[in-house]
Amino acid sequence: MDWTDYVLDGVRHITDIEGYDHMVYLIALVAIYELREVKRIVLLITAFTVGHSLTLILAGLDVIRPNTDVIEFLIPITILATAMTNLRYTGRFKQPVPHHGWRYLIAALFGLIHGMGFSTYFRMIVDRDESIVQPLFFFNLGVELGQLAFMGAFLFLAFFVQLLFRPMHRDWIIFFSGLSGGIAVLLCIETWPF
Repeated sequence: MDWTDYVLDGVRHITDIEGYDHMVYLIALVAIYELREVKRIVLLITAFTVGHSLTLILAGLDVIRPNTDVIEFLIPITILATAMTNLRYTGRFKQPVPHHGWRYLIAALFGLIHGMGFSTYFRMIVDRDESIVQPLFFFNLGVELGQLAFMGAFLFLAFFVQLLFRPMHRDWIIFFSGLSGGIAVLLCIETWPF
């Protein structure tokens, strides 16, 4: 495989409908922000990418071998926790989200968990004799591009929904946090490892 294959694999891995849990997490992560806060959205997504890149490196180097069943359960827990914390922002009106550095830290920590979910897939696509440095870099680049493309499409849709229907931002937060939280509960039940 050459570098473009790894980039495309990263993009496909994010945009694959069977891996919708990742997209649901991204929606929960940015549900509290308004369109004018695009910079914060990009920074949050990048913090998340940094987290899962780190665990992909550790797994690719065979430093860690996470229990797949437990990780598949923890991924929807991260979605649910994010959706629940969003509810504390329903009272703000035409104010930007206060700058809370902890949101970036939590996104990076949750990225560690999601990265462990990627690690099994990544191990399957890399040849055994191949160095993981270049494939990992390009796979992560593809993941970041896929996330940004997905969020770009989501924000584009959000722009038109807000232009046409003018929902209150509070309702927007409750709807997308409730939707992602509900999906997370179903995924928790489906992936219960104990």
